[in-house]
Amino acid sequence: MEPLRGRFRERASRDLDLLRRHLAADDLGAAVVETTVHKLAGSAALFGFAEVGEAARDIDKVFSAGRRPDRKMLEALLARLVAAVRAEAGTDPEAERPGRPLETVLIVEDDDLLRAHAERALRGLGYQVICAADGDELLAGLEALPPVQLLFTDLMMPGAVSGEMLAREIQRRRPEVRVLFTSGRAGPGGDVPGGHFLAKPYRRDALAAMVRKVLDQPADDATT
Repeated sequence: MEPLRGRFRERASRDLDLLRRHLAADDLGAAVVETTVHKLAGSAALFGFAEVGEAARDIDKVFSAGRRPDRKMLEALLARLVAAVRAEAGTDPEAERPGRPLETVLIVEDDDLLRAHAERALRGLGYQVICAADGDELLAGLEALPPVQLLFTDLMMPGAVSGEMLAREIQRRRPEVRVLFTSGRAGPGGDVPGGHFLAKPYRRDALAAMVRKVLDQPADDATT
């Protein structure tokens, strides 16, 4: 079975490359796009890649509706599929391109299990990860931290420093840092430049897709 799973990984890599090329060319109506997604969904189910199969099936449903897919919708679904392939199958042509910059995610989460879950997921995707249990702890040692590209922080934390306060202070000292909030309650107040939000509980593929989305944002969009 393992050699066949290896062949699936290679095929998934080629399929993602094909889908990206058709998306870039605004050629979403091509028959090969729908066929590729349909076969990828079936193969993923066969070899036990559940999250890849689910993401591919959701794209397949869009085509099955009998109309040209909305570009923004398909971009979001494709990002989810890419994240699922990267996480489960361990292959993605975008991730394997040489010269990809080293990216570090700073996780601030007081729940031990959630912090460990996020750390494991992001390390599995190839990111460098730094963890802290609360904002007070982090700010006390912020100057000693290496360069960080993304802050992934809970909004509600024990201590005097909330997630929004932490994000504002980090961006004051390091304006280049992107921000992704998470919470099981409401989202952020909106006064943190470029702050995105991922609701709890979140799946691994949703976390992977959102982290990639925030990091891939043009610099101007991330700070306005």
